[in-house]
Amino acid sequence: MTRTGVPAGTALRPLLIEGRDLHGADLRGQDFAGVRFRNCELRGTRLDWANLVGSCLSHARLMTASLTYAHLRGAALKGANLRAARLTHANLMGADMTGANLWQADLSGANLCGAACLWGDIRKARFAGALYDEATRLPPGFHPGTEGMVRFDMPRA
Repeated sequence: MTRTGVPAGTALRPLLIEGRDLHGADLRGQDFAGVRFRNCELRGTRLDWANLVGSCLSHARLMTASLTYAHLRGAALKGANLRAARLTHANLMGADMTGANLWQADLSGANLCGAACLWGDIRKARFAGALYDEATRLPPGFHPGTEGMVRFDMPRA
């Protein structure tokens, strides 16, 4: 059994996970595609390489969580607290991060192409090598080049 009460190696795939204490849980590589997390404690959770495609983590408490190489394509992270979280090399294509708290978060090498990046607090956040494209919505006054981000537009046929 894992700390979450689920047998080791079992994917958590209900459509809704509600009121679970996953603080510090090791959920690396787990499949949570399309799952809605509601009122869950996710501080310090290890979600490296996890499949969170299309999941709903809006207003989630993900402080100090590790989401390195996580697949978050099309995920909802509106108002999420990602303070000091590690999202290095995460795939956030098309994700909605409107109002997310990224204070001291590390998004180095993350793919933000097509994402809504109208963040809240981004003081001390790191974006070196993060990808963006013409469809990425960035906050007014945010200068991606100054932050070390790299523009990546797919060639058109």
